[in-house]
Amino acid sequence: MSGFLRTLWSNLLAIPSNIRTGLRPLPTDPAKPSVRMRRAFFYHLHPMTVTRRALRPFVTMGLGLASITLFVLLCISGALLMVYYDPSATGAHASLMDIQYAVPLGAFLRSLHRWSAHAMVLVVVMHMFRVASQGAYSGRQLNWTIGLSMLVLTMGLAFTGYLLPWDQRSYWAVTVTASMLDHFPLIGESFKELFLGGSSVGGATLLRFYALHVAWLPVAVLVLMALHLWRLRKDGGLAIGSHVSADVEKVPAWPHLVLREASYVLVLLAVMFVISSIFSASLGGAPDIHHPSNPEKAPWYFLWLQEMVSYSVPVGGVLYPVALVLLLIGIPLLDREKSGVGMWFGPPKAKLVIMSSILLATGAFILFEFLYMSRSSGLYVAEIGTDILNPATGMLVLSVLVFFTSGILAASTRTACLSALFVLVIGLVGFMLVGVCRGPDWIFYWPWQEWPHGF
Repeated sequence: MSGFLRTLWSNLLAIPSNIRTGLRPLPTDPAKPSVRMRRAFFYHLHPMTVTRRALRPFVTMGLGLASITLFVLLCISGALLMVYYDPSATGAHASLMDIQYAVPLGAFLRSLHRWSAHAMVLVVVMHMFRVASQGAYSGRQLNWTIGLSMLVLTMGLAFTGYLLPWDQRSYWAVTVTASMLDHFPLIGESFKELFLGGSSVGGATLLRFYALHVAWLPVAVLVLMALHLWRLRKDGGLAIGSHVSADVEKVPAWPHLVLREASYVLVLLAVMFVISSIFSASLGGAPDIHHPSNPEKAPWYFLWLQEMVSYSVPVGGVLYPVALVLLLIGIPLLDREKSGVGMWFGPPKAKLVIMSSILLATGAFILFEFLYMSRSSGLYVAEIGTDILNPATGMLVLSVLVFFTSGILAASTRTACLSALFVLVIGLVGFMLVGVCRGPDWIFYWPWQEWPHGF
């Protein structure tokens, strides 16, 4: 009996060390990283070794890791907000008011969720362009497609979450965004009715968006994220490229990469906490369905689409977005080159062509907007011609011209695709900035100009 008690006592005292042993891979001898990497789940996501180049901060900028970190942060903060949120048309705004002003740390938690959502949209888009700019999709077409799917789901999460505050701004922002589906032929009207639960935004819309936001879309992101990481691991981690010597120095992923990633995550979390502490997420009054906002604006990540639709429904609402999607899907299919993978914009000649395309697109966008806004003074032809002669059409045509010109000059399909892509992206960023400057009745106002009295 005494032997049993001694054993029990010694086992109780050893519980902390046993827990550490269970959580920490063994052996701790750094000379045996293979055992460490196999035994721990987070370590197993990494290759056994990484190149010194992969450890440089500006090779990948940690955008993939930032996306995962922000997604986890959103899941945690969102789960806490769900404790107080009432997903009904009569109680949604009141529950948000309670969270903002009555619940301890509620305002901070809501701000953390809001700014993390905006940051995730921005980071995921930047991650996609980083991969495209370095040609890192080469030989990884499946993972590129999975990444594009996650980008779409991220936009869906941001869009569905935008309605949940159920205030005047979110109500009319979602209303105007949903109305743009009317301009998509064949499927637009059906999709709108499916997502809204009717012909307009209402209680059924809020419930559907809530279900999508907290259940269906996050689960879909988790599944695709697991596939994305699995394919990345199977493909050998970071795309090295032919410009990197085969005998380049490699180091174990533990501790060199793992500890850097841990530090990166801690810094990112600290930044988000500081931002959320300083800048509170705004919350307007309850929605007034009889008095729309003026101007009615879509969320910033869809504002470029609203601006283009204001020029031309067929071009801005259909042709431009479809061209962008087809180009993104088709890049790894058109680009079969092996050289320059992993290099920003490829070889020096390709860099020069792409940079020239970006400068050309920027200048052309400014010119197109100037001509369009000056059409009343005769710089444009007849008013009826603005449905065709508008900045969206101009940037779309320019992307086609740049595609062939860049491809011929650089003798590279990758350069052609990237040049055309950046022309379209310059257009999207420009249209979004112009949309930000729109005031009442969708009139353009410079940031330093005051709106008419009463707005």
